[in-house]
Amino acid sequence: MIVLINPPGLKTFSGLNMHTPNPPIGLAYIAAALKKAEFSYKVIDCSGEALDSIRPYPARSDFKIQGLSIEETIERIPQDADIIGFSCNFSTLWPITRMLAEKIRQHFPQALLILGGEHGTAVSEFSLRTSALDLIILGEGEQTIVDVVRAFREKSTLENLPGISIKMANGEIRNNGLAKRIREIDDIAVPDWESFPLEEYISRHQGNGVNMGRSMPLLATRGCPYQCTFCSNPGMWTIRYMMRDPKKLVDEMEMHIKRYRVTNFDLQDLTAIVNRRWAIELCKEILDRGLNVTWQLPSGTRSEVFDDELAAILYKSGCHHLGFAPESGSEEVLRVVKKKVNIDHLIEATRITLKHGFILNCFMVIGLPPDNVDTLRQSMKFVRKLAVMGVHDIVVSKFVPYPGSELFIQYQKDGKIKLDDEFFESPMDFYNEKSPSYCDAVSSKRLYWTMIAMFINFYVISIAMHPFRTARILWNAVTKGQEETRLAKWVVDRLYTRRRWRKLSQS
Repeated sequence: MIVLINPPGLKTFSGLNMHTPNPPIGLAYIAAALKKAEFSYKVIDCSGEALDSIRPYPARSDFKIQGLSIEETIERIPQDADIIGFSCNFSTLWPITRMLAEKIRQHFPQALLILGGEHGTAVSEFSLRTSALDLIILGEGEQTIVDVVRAFREKSTLENLPGISIKMANGEIRNNGLAKRIREIDDIAVPDWESFPLEEYISRHQGNGVNMGRSMPLLATRGCPYQCTFCSNPGMWTIRYMMRDPKKLVDEMEMHIKRYRVTNFDLQDLTAIVNRRWAIELCKEILDRGLNVTWQLPSGTRSEVFDDELAAILYKSGCHHLGFAPESGSEEVLRVVKKKVNIDHLIEATRITLKHGFILNCFMVIGLPPDNVDTLRQSMKFVRKLAVMGVHDIVVSKFVPYPGSELFIQYQKDGKIKLDDEFFESPMDFYNEKSPSYCDAVSSKRLYWTMIAMFINFYVISIAMHPFRTARILWNAVTKGQEETRLAKWVVDRLYTRRRWRKLSQS
Protein backbone atom coordinates (compact mmCIF):
# COMPACT_ATOMS: atom_id res chain seq x y z
CA MET A 1 0.00 0.00 0.00
CA ILE A 2 1.23 3.48 -0.91
CA VAL A 3 0.53 6.24 1.60
CA LEU A 4 0.70 9.94 0.69
CA ILE A 5 1.02 12.38 3.59
CA ASN A 6 0.38 16.12 3.62
CA PRO A 7 2.06 17.35 6.83
CA PRO A 8 0.30 19.50 9.43
CA GLY A 9 0.49 23.26 9.01
CA LEU A 10 2.06 26.03 11.06
CA LYS A 11 0.33 29.08 12.47
CA THR A 12 1.52 32.15 14.26
CA PHE A 13 -0.81 34.59 16.00
CA SER A 14 1.84 37.31 16.18
CA GLY A 15 2.73 39.74 13.42
CA LEU A 16 0.57 41.10 10.63
CA ASN A 17 -0.28 37.87 8.89
CA MET A 18 -1.70 34.52 9.97
CA HIS A 19 -0.83 31.61 7.71
CA THR A 20 -3.73 29.78 6.09
CA PRO A 21 -3.60 26.15 4.89
CA ASN A 22 -4.56 25.39 1.30
CA PRO A 23 -5.80 22.19 -0.33
CA PRO A 24 -2.54 20.47 -1.39
CA ILE A 25 -2.93 20.54 -5.16
CA GLY A 26 0.55 19.15 -5.81
CA LEU A 27 -0.14 16.02 -3.76
CA ALA A 28 -3.56 15.69 -5.40
CA TYR A 29 -1.80 15.55 -8.79
CA ILE A 30 0.51 12.82 -7.47
CA ALA A 31 -2.50 10.87 -6.21
CA ALA A 32 -4.11 11.16 -9.64
CA ALA A 33 -0.94 9.87 -11.32
CA LEU A 34 -0.94 6.81 -9.05
CA LYS A 35 -4.62 6.20 -9.74
CA LYS A 36 -4.04 6.44 -13.49
CA ALA A 37 -1.25 3.86 -13.16
CA GLU A 38 -3.66 1.63 -11.18
CA PHE A 39 -1.72 1.64 -7.91
CA SER A 40 -3.56 1.39 -4.59
CA TYR A 41 -2.91 4.29 -2.24
CA LYS A 42 -4.24 6.14 0.76
CA VAL A 43 -4.00 9.88 1.46
CA ILE A 44 -3.50 11.26 4.97
CA ASP A 45 -4.01 15.00 4.89
CA CYS A 46 -2.76 15.94 8.34
CA SER A 47 -3.85 19.53 7.92
CA GLY A 48 -7.22 19.08 6.22
CA GLU A 49 -8.37 16.21 8.42
CA ALA A 50 -7.98 18.25 11.61
CA LEU A 51 -8.21 21.94 10.80
CA ASP A 52 -9.68 22.66 14.23
CA SER A 53 -6.87 20.89 16.07
CA ILE A 54 -4.33 23.48 17.25
CA ARG A 55 -1.43 22.43 19.48
CA PRO A 56 1.92 23.85 20.66
CA TYR A 57 4.94 23.75 18.39
CA PRO A 58 7.89 22.21 20.26
CA ALA A 59 10.58 24.64 19.13
CA ARG A 60 8.81 28.00 19.54
CA SER A 61 6.08 29.16 21.85
CA ASP A 62 4.75 31.70 19.32
CA PHE A 63 4.05 28.98 16.72
CA LYS A 64 1.19 26.51 16.68
CA ILE A 65 0.77 23.24 14.80
CA GLN A 66 -2.50 22.87 12.92
CA GLY A 67 -3.64 19.35 12.14
CA LEU A 68 -3.20 15.75 13.20
CA SER A 69 -0.60 14.87 15.79
CA ILE A 70 2.24 12.51 14.89
CA GLU A 71 0.55 9.74 16.87
CA GLU A 72 -2.78 10.28 15.10
CA THR A 73 -1.03 10.22 11.74
CA ILE A 74 0.77 6.95 12.46
CA GLU A 75 -2.50 5.35 13.59
CA ARG A 76 -3.98 6.09 10.15
CA ILE A 77 -1.18 4.36 8.23
CA PRO A 78 -2.10 0.81 7.12
CA GLN A 79 0.19 -1.90 8.43
CA ASP A 80 0.93 -3.11 4.90
CA ALA A 81 2.28 0.31 3.80
CA ASP A 82 5.51 -0.27 1.88
CA ILE A 83 5.90 3.19 0.28
CA ILE A 84 5.20 6.35 2.28
CA GLY A 85 5.45 9.70 0.50
CA PHE A 86 5.58 13.13 2.11
CA SER A 87 4.85 16.47 0.46
CA CYS A 88 6.85 19.53 1.52
CA ASN A 89 6.48 22.49 -0.80
CA PHE A 90 7.40 25.18 1.71
CA SER A 91 10.56 24.90 3.76
CA THR A 92 8.76 26.27 6.83
CA LEU A 93 7.17 22.82 7.06
CA TRP A 94 10.45 20.91 6.78
CA PRO A 95 11.08 20.58 10.56
CA ILE A 96 7.58 19.11 11.07
CA THR A 97 7.93 16.85 8.03
CA ARG A 98 11.32 15.60 9.24
CA MET A 99 9.98 14.84 12.72
CA LEU A 100 7.02 13.01 11.22
CA ALA A 101 9.28 10.91 8.96
CA GLU A 102 11.54 9.97 11.88
CA LYS A 103 8.62 8.68 13.96
CA ILE A 104 7.10 6.81 11.03
CA ARG A 105 10.48 5.17 10.33
CA GLN A 106 10.40 3.69 13.83
CA HIS A 107 7.04 2.04 13.11
CA PHE A 108 7.72 1.12 9.48
CA PRO A 109 11.45 0.29 9.30
CA GLN A 110 11.21 -1.47 5.91
CA ALA A 111 9.09 1.11 4.10
CA LEU A 112 10.50 3.33 1.35
CA LEU A 113 10.19 6.92 2.58
CA ILE A 114 9.91 9.48 -0.21
CA LEU A 115 9.79 13.28 -0.20
CA GLY A 116 8.32 15.45 -2.96
CA GLY A 117 7.87 19.18 -3.40
CA GLU A 118 9.99 22.29 -3.77
CA HIS A 119 11.85 21.96 -0.48
CA GLY A 120 13.34 18.57 -1.31
CA THR A 121 14.19 19.65 -4.85
CA ALA A 122 16.02 22.72 -3.54
CA VAL A 123 18.06 21.05 -0.76
CA SER A 124 17.93 17.34 -1.59
CA GLU A 125 21.32 16.33 -0.21
CA PHE A 126 20.78 18.18 3.06
CA SER A 127 17.28 16.73 3.44
CA LEU A 128 18.46 13.15 2.90
CA ARG A 129 21.48 13.49 5.21
CA THR A 130 19.50 14.98 8.09
CA SER A 131 16.40 12.77 8.01
CA ALA A 132 15.06 9.22 7.82
CA LEU A 133 14.09 9.69 4.17
CA ASP A 134 15.36 7.30 1.50
CA LEU A 135 14.60 9.18 -1.69
CA ILE A 136 13.54 12.59 -2.98
CA ILE A 137 11.59 13.18 -6.18
CA LEU A 138 12.98 16.25 -7.90
CA GLY A 139 10.81 18.79 -9.71
CA GLU A 140 7.69 17.74 -11.58
CA GLY A 141 6.74 14.42 -10.01
CA GLU A 142 3.78 12.77 -11.77
CA GLN A 143 5.83 10.48 -14.03
CA THR A 144 8.73 10.02 -11.62
CA ILE A 145 6.55 8.73 -8.77
CA VAL A 146 5.10 6.08 -11.08
CA ASP A 147 8.60 5.06 -12.21
CA VAL A 148 9.80 4.82 -8.60
CA VAL A 149 6.85 2.71 -7.48
CA ARG A 150 7.21 0.32 -10.41
CA ALA A 151 10.95 -0.12 -9.89
CA PHE A 152 10.55 -0.63 -6.13
CA ARG A 153 7.75 -3.16 -6.51
CA GLU A 154 9.68 -5.04 -9.20
CA LYS A 155 12.77 -4.96 -6.94
CA SER A 156 14.73 -3.15 -9.65
CA THR A 157 17.49 -0.72 -8.81
CA LEU A 158 16.35 2.83 -8.11
CA GLU A 159 19.78 4.39 -8.28
CA ASN A 160 19.75 5.26 -11.98
CA LEU A 161 16.23 6.65 -12.27
CA PRO A 162 16.14 10.23 -13.59
CA GLY A 163 14.38 12.82 -11.47
CA ILE A 164 15.47 11.53 -8.06
CA SER A 165 18.02 12.08 -5.34
CA ILE A 166 18.66 8.88 -3.37
CA LYS A 167 20.50 7.76 -0.26
CA MET A 168 22.74 4.86 -1.28
CA ALA A 169 23.36 1.76 0.82
CA ASN A 170 26.80 3.10 1.77
CA GLY A 171 25.28 6.39 2.95
CA GLU A 172 26.36 8.43 -0.05
CA ILE A 173 23.84 10.72 -1.77
CA ARG A 174 23.30 10.37 -5.50
CA ASN A 175 21.49 13.14 -7.36
CA ASN A 176 20.33 12.21 -10.86
CA GLY A 177 18.98 15.66 -11.70
CA LEU A 178 15.57 16.71 -12.90
CA ALA A 179 13.64 14.37 -15.17
CA LYS A 180 12.48 15.76 -18.49
CA ARG A 181 9.44 17.98 -18.18
CA ILE A 182 6.16 16.38 -19.19
CA ARG A 183 5.51 17.82 -22.65
CA GLU A 184 1.94 16.62 -23.09
CA ILE A 185 0.65 18.71 -20.21
CA ASP A 186 -2.99 18.05 -21.10
CA ASP A 187 -2.46 14.31 -20.64
CA ILE A 188 -1.67 14.78 -16.94
CA ALA A 189 -4.55 13.43 -14.88
CA VAL A 190 -6.58 16.09 -13.05
CA PRO A 191 -6.06 16.18 -9.26
CA ASP A 192 -7.71 13.33 -7.36
CA TRP A 193 -9.60 15.48 -4.86
CA GLU A 194 -11.83 12.54 -3.95
CA SER A 195 -8.99 11.26 -1.75
CA PHE A 196 -8.76 14.54 0.21
CA PRO A 197 -11.03 16.23 2.78
CA LEU A 198 -11.69 19.03 0.31
CA GLU A 199 -15.00 20.03 1.88
CA GLU A 200 -13.19 20.81 5.15
CA TYR A 201 -11.10 23.41 3.35
CA ILE A 202 -13.98 24.79 1.29
CA SER A 203 -16.45 25.15 4.14
CA ARG A 204 -13.88 26.93 6.34
CA HIS A 205 -12.68 29.21 3.54
CA GLN A 206 -9.14 27.90 3.86
CA GLY A 207 -7.52 28.89 0.62
CA ASN A 208 -5.23 31.28 -1.17
CA GLY A 209 -6.68 34.70 -1.86
CA VAL A 210 -9.72 36.51 -0.50
CA ASN A 211 -12.88 34.66 0.47
CA MET A 212 -15.17 34.65 -2.56
CA GLY A 213 -17.42 31.82 -1.52
CA ARG A 214 -16.91 28.11 -2.17
CA SER A 215 -13.42 28.05 -3.64
CA MET A 216 -10.84 25.52 -4.70
CA PRO A 217 -7.37 25.66 -6.28
CA LEU A 218 -6.66 25.19 -9.97
CA LEU A 219 -3.55 25.10 -12.15
CA ALA A 220 -3.83 26.57 -15.64
CA THR A 221 -0.12 26.69 -16.46
CA ARG A 222 3.14 25.19 -15.23
CA GLY A 223 6.43 26.97 -14.70
CA CYS A 224 7.56 30.48 -15.52
CA PRO A 225 9.73 31.72 -18.41
CA TYR A 226 11.51 34.31 -16.24
CA GLN A 227 14.62 33.91 -14.08
CA CYS A 228 14.26 36.22 -11.06
CA THR A 229 17.19 35.53 -8.75
CA PHE A 230 14.98 35.34 -5.64
CA CYS A 231 12.63 32.68 -7.09
CA SER A 232 13.05 28.88 -6.99
CA ASN A 233 11.18 28.30 -10.26
CA PRO A 234 14.23 27.57 -12.50
CA GLY A 235 15.43 24.84 -10.14
CA MET A 236 11.99 23.29 -9.73
CA TRP A 237 10.39 23.69 -13.16
CA THR A 238 13.24 24.96 -15.36
CA ILE A 239 12.21 27.98 -17.44
CA ARG A 240 9.92 25.98 -19.73
CA TYR A 241 6.47 27.56 -19.48
CA MET A 242 3.50 25.39 -20.45
CA MET A 243 -0.15 26.35 -20.84
CA ARG A 244 -3.05 23.93 -20.68
CA ASP A 245 -5.61 23.69 -23.46
CA PRO A 246 -8.29 26.23 -22.45
CA LYS A 247 -11.05 23.76 -23.38
CA LYS A 248 -9.66 21.03 -21.11
CA LEU A 249 -9.06 23.53 -18.34
CA VAL A 250 -12.68 24.67 -18.47
CA ASP A 251 -13.75 21.00 -18.62
CA GLU A 252 -12.06 20.63 -15.24
CA MET A 253 -13.80 23.73 -13.95
CA GLU A 254 -17.18 22.32 -14.95
CA MET A 255 -16.39 19.01 -13.28
CA HIS A 256 -15.52 20.71 -9.99
CA ILE A 257 -18.59 22.95 -10.15
CA LYS A 258 -20.85 19.91 -10.48
CA ARG A 259 -19.01 17.75 -7.97
CA TYR A 260 -18.11 20.26 -5.26
CA ARG A 261 -20.56 23.12 -5.91
CA VAL A 262 -17.72 25.62 -6.08
CA THR A 263 -18.32 29.16 -7.25
CA ASN A 264 -14.75 30.44 -7.37
CA PHE A 265 -11.34 29.17 -8.47
CA ASP A 266 -8.00 30.25 -7.00
CA LEU A 267 -5.38 29.86 -9.72
CA GLN A 268 -2.15 28.71 -8.07
CA ASP A 269 0.02 29.45 -11.11
CA LEU A 270 3.42 31.09 -10.72
CA THR A 271 2.30 33.52 -13.41
CA ALA A 272 -0.91 32.65 -15.22
CA ILE A 273 -1.04 35.36 -17.87
CA VAL A 274 2.03 35.52 -20.07
CA ASN A 275 0.47 34.72 -23.44
CA ARG A 276 -2.27 37.20 -24.40
CA ARG A 277 -3.92 35.00 -27.03
CA TRP A 278 -4.14 32.03 -24.64
CA ALA A 279 -5.70 34.19 -21.92
CA ILE A 280 -8.37 35.49 -24.32
CA GLU A 281 -9.14 31.94 -25.50
CA LEU A 282 -9.61 30.84 -21.88
CA CYS A 283 -11.98 33.72 -21.17
CA LYS A 284 -14.00 33.03 -24.31
CA GLU A 285 -14.32 29.37 -23.34
CA ILE A 286 -15.64 30.28 -19.89
CA LEU A 287 -18.10 32.77 -21.39
CA ASP A 288 -19.28 30.46 -24.17
CA ARG A 289 -20.20 27.83 -21.60
CA GLY A 290 -21.96 30.33 -19.33
CA LEU A 291 -20.21 29.04 -16.20
CA ASN A 292 -21.08 32.11 -14.09
CA VAL A 293 -18.13 31.67 -11.72
CA THR A 294 -15.39 33.93 -10.42
CA TRP A 295 -11.70 33.21 -10.51
CA GLN A 296 -8.76 35.04 -9.06
CA LEU A 297 -4.98 35.23 -9.36
CA PRO A 298 -3.92 35.61 -5.70
CA SER A 299 -0.25 34.77 -6.38
CA GLY A 300 0.07 37.55 -8.94
CA THR A 301 0.80 37.56 -12.65
CA ARG A 302 2.82 39.43 -15.23
CA SER A 303 1.50 42.78 -16.48
CA GLU A 304 3.19 43.00 -19.90
CA VAL A 305 0.30 41.76 -22.03
CA PHE A 306 -2.48 43.73 -20.34
CA ASP A 307 -4.44 46.08 -22.55
CA ASP A 308 -8.07 47.21 -22.76
CA GLU A 309 -9.25 44.21 -24.73
CA LEU A 310 -7.64 41.64 -22.42
CA ALA A 311 -8.73 43.41 -19.25
CA ALA A 312 -12.32 43.69 -20.47
CA ILE A 313 -12.71 40.01 -21.35
CA LEU A 314 -10.90 38.85 -18.20
CA TYR A 315 -13.35 40.78 -16.05
CA LYS A 316 -16.35 39.66 -18.06
CA SER A 317 -15.32 36.01 -17.67
CA GLY A 318 -15.26 36.32 -13.86
CA CYS A 319 -11.66 37.22 -13.11
CA HIS A 320 -12.26 40.14 -10.77
CA HIS A 321 -9.24 39.84 -8.45
CA LEU A 322 -5.64 39.78 -9.55
CA GLY A 323 -2.21 40.83 -8.43
CA PHE A 324 0.84 42.37 -10.05
CA ALA A 325 4.32 41.86 -8.63
CA PRO A 326 6.55 44.91 -9.19
CA GLU A 327 8.61 43.83 -6.11
CA SER A 328 10.52 47.14 -5.99
CA GLY A 329 10.14 50.74 -7.07
CA SER A 330 13.84 50.90 -7.93
CA GLU A 331 14.90 50.18 -11.52
CA GLU A 332 18.40 49.36 -10.26
CA VAL A 333 17.16 46.74 -7.79
CA LEU A 334 14.93 45.18 -10.45
CA ARG A 335 17.85 45.00 -12.87
CA VAL A 336 20.19 43.32 -10.38
CA VAL A 337 17.66 40.67 -9.32
CA LYS A 338 16.67 40.03 -12.97
CA LYS A 339 13.06 41.04 -12.39
CA LYS A 340 12.20 42.06 -15.91
CA VAL A 341 9.54 44.62 -15.12
CA ASN A 342 9.14 47.94 -16.85
CA ILE A 343 7.70 50.18 -14.15
CA ASP A 344 6.11 52.60 -16.62
CA HIS A 345 4.36 49.73 -18.40
CA LEU A 346 3.23 48.25 -15.09
CA ILE A 347 1.74 51.62 -14.13
CA GLU A 348 -0.17 51.66 -17.43
CA ALA A 349 -1.39 48.10 -16.89
CA THR A 350 -2.50 49.14 -13.41
CA ARG A 351 -4.54 52.03 -14.85
CA ILE A 352 -6.17 49.69 -17.35
CA THR A 353 -7.15 47.03 -14.81
CA LEU A 354 -8.52 49.56 -12.35
CA LYS A 355 -10.53 51.24 -15.10
CA HIS A 356 -12.21 47.91 -15.82
CA GLY A 357 -13.20 47.39 -12.19
CA PHE A 358 -10.64 44.85 -10.96
CA ILE A 359 -9.73 44.45 -7.31
CA LEU A 360 -5.97 44.87 -7.67
CA ASN A 361 -3.21 43.85 -5.28
CA CYS A 362 0.51 44.59 -5.69
CA PHE A 363 3.41 42.67 -4.16
CA MET A 364 6.56 44.36 -2.87
CA VAL A 365 9.75 42.87 -1.44
CA ILE A 366 12.17 44.91 0.64
CA GLY A 367 15.65 43.96 1.79
CA LEU A 368 16.75 42.48 -1.52
CA PRO A 369 20.58 42.44 -1.71
CA PRO A 370 20.90 45.65 -3.77
CA ASP A 371 18.53 47.59 -1.48
CA ASN A 372 19.75 50.61 0.42
CA VAL A 373 18.16 53.64 2.03
CA ASP A 374 17.76 55.38 -1.33
CA THR A 375 16.15 52.40 -3.13
CA LEU A 376 13.77 51.92 -0.21
CA ARG A 377 12.73 55.56 -0.56
CA GLN A 378 12.03 54.90 -4.25
CA SER A 379 9.89 51.91 -3.29
CA MET A 380 8.03 54.00 -0.71
CA LYS A 381 7.31 56.64 -3.36
CA PHE A 382 6.09 53.91 -5.70
CA VAL A 383 3.80 52.45 -3.02
CA ARG A 384 2.25 55.88 -2.45
CA LYS A 385 1.68 56.26 -6.17
CA LEU A 386 -0.14 52.93 -6.31
CA ALA A 387 -2.39 54.06 -3.44
CA VAL A 388 -3.22 57.34 -5.18
CA MET A 389 -4.02 55.45 -8.39
CA GLY A 390 -6.60 53.34 -6.57
CA VAL A 391 -4.83 49.99 -6.10
CA HIS A 392 -6.80 48.16 -3.42
CA ASP A 393 -4.10 46.25 -1.53
CA ILE A 394 -0.39 46.05 -1.01
CA VAL A 395 1.67 43.15 0.32
CA VAL A 396 5.12 44.07 1.60
CA SER A 397 7.44 41.23 2.57
CA LYS A 398 11.00 41.15 3.83
CA PHE A 399 13.38 39.22 1.61
CA VAL A 400 14.44 35.76 2.75
CA PRO A 401 16.65 33.62 0.46
CA TYR A 402 14.20 31.06 -0.90
CA PRO A 403 15.67 27.55 -1.04
CA GLY A 404 16.56 26.68 -4.61
CA SER A 405 16.75 30.28 -5.84
CA GLU A 406 19.87 31.78 -7.40
CA LEU A 407 20.37 34.07 -4.42
CA PHE A 408 19.98 31.18 -1.99
CA ILE A 409 22.66 29.19 -3.82
CA GLN A 410 25.00 32.20 -3.81
CA TYR A 411 24.45 32.83 -0.10
CA GLN A 412 25.20 29.17 0.58
CA LYS A 413 28.49 29.40 -1.32
CA ASP A 414 29.39 32.55 0.61
CA GLY A 415 28.62 30.87 3.95
CA LYS A 416 25.90 33.39 4.80
CA ILE A 417 23.24 30.74 5.36
CA LYS A 418 23.18 28.00 7.95
CA LEU A 419 20.69 25.30 7.07
CA ASP A 420 18.88 24.65 10.32
CA ASP A 421 15.34 24.80 11.65
CA GLU A 422 15.70 28.46 12.56
CA PHE A 423 16.49 29.35 8.94
CA PHE A 424 13.65 27.25 7.50
CA GLU A 425 11.16 28.73 9.98
CA SER A 426 12.29 32.31 9.33
CA PRO A 427 9.68 33.05 6.59
CA MET A 428 7.08 32.71 9.34
CA ASP A 429 8.65 35.87 10.76
CA PHE A 430 8.12 37.96 7.61
CA TYR A 431 5.94 40.37 9.51
CA ASN A 432 7.79 40.85 12.77
CA GLU A 433 11.21 42.04 13.91
CA LYS A 434 12.71 38.55 14.25
CA SER A 435 13.26 38.09 10.53
CA PRO A 436 16.95 38.80 9.72
CA SER A 437 18.20 41.19 7.08
CA TYR A 438 20.14 39.80 4.13
CA CYS A 439 20.78 43.28 2.85
CA ASP A 440 24.17 44.69 3.88
CA ALA A 441 23.05 48.31 3.66
CA VAL A 442 19.91 48.07 5.83
CA SER A 443 19.46 46.53 9.29
CA SER A 444 16.72 44.09 10.18
CA LYS A 445 15.11 46.62 12.51
CA ARG A 446 15.07 49.32 9.84
CA LEU A 447 13.57 46.90 7.32
CA TYR A 448 10.81 46.03 9.75
CA TRP A 449 9.85 49.64 10.38
CA THR A 450 10.14 50.45 6.67
CA MET A 451 7.68 47.65 5.98
CA ILE A 452 5.29 49.00 8.63
CA ALA A 453 5.66 52.50 7.19
CA MET A 454 4.85 51.22 3.69
CA PHE A 455 1.69 49.54 4.91
CA ILE A 456 0.63 52.66 6.83
CA ASN A 457 1.42 55.02 3.96
CA PHE A 458 -0.43 52.91 1.45
CA TYR A 459 -3.61 52.35 3.48
CA VAL A 460 -3.84 55.86 4.91
CA ILE A 461 -3.64 57.30 1.39
CA SER A 462 -5.95 54.63 0.00
CA ILE A 463 -8.61 55.21 2.65
CA ALA A 464 -8.32 58.99 2.31
CA MET A 465 -8.67 58.79 -1.48
CA HIS A 466 -11.47 56.21 -1.42
CA PRO A 467 -13.27 56.47 1.96
CA PHE A 468 -16.67 55.22 0.79
CA ARG A 469 -15.18 52.31 -1.12
CA THR A 470 -13.19 51.26 1.94
CA ALA A 471 -16.17 51.64 4.28
CA ARG A 472 -18.39 49.52 2.03
CA ILE A 473 -15.79 46.79 1.68
CA LEU A 474 -15.10 46.61 5.41
CA TRP A 475 -18.81 46.68 6.27
CA ASN A 476 -19.49 43.75 3.95
CA ALA A 477 -16.54 41.86 5.41
CA VAL A 478 -17.62 42.32 9.03
CA THR A 479 -21.37 41.86 8.55
CA LYS A 480 -21.52 39.35 5.70
CA GLY A 481 -18.11 37.66 5.74
CA GLN A 482 -17.70 38.85 2.15
CA GLU A 483 -14.04 39.60 1.54
CA GLU A 484 -13.27 41.79 -1.45
CA THR A 485 -9.74 42.85 -0.52
CA ARG A 486 -6.79 41.67 1.53
CA LEU A 487 -7.45 44.52 3.95
CA ALA A 488 -10.93 43.09 4.50
CA LYS A 489 -9.42 39.64 4.96
CA TRP A 490 -6.98 41.05 7.52
CA VAL A 491 -9.79 42.76 9.45
CA VAL A 492 -11.84 39.53 9.55
CA ASP A 493 -8.69 37.70 10.61
CA ARG A 494 -8.11 40.12 13.50
CA LEU A 495 -11.71 40.33 14.67
CA TYR A 496 -12.79 36.70 14.29
CA THR A 497 -10.35 34.17 12.90
CA ARG A 498 -7.47 34.62 15.33
CA ARG A 499 -9.82 34.59 18.30
CA ARG A 500 -11.32 31.33 17.10
CA TRP A 501 -7.93 29.66 16.56
CA ARG A 502 -6.69 30.90 19.96
CA LYS A 503 -9.71 29.35 21.67
CA LEU A 504 -9.13 26.09 19.82
CA SER A 505 -5.45 26.11 20.85
CA GLN A 506 -6.46 26.48 24.49
CA SER A 507 -9.18 23.80 24.47
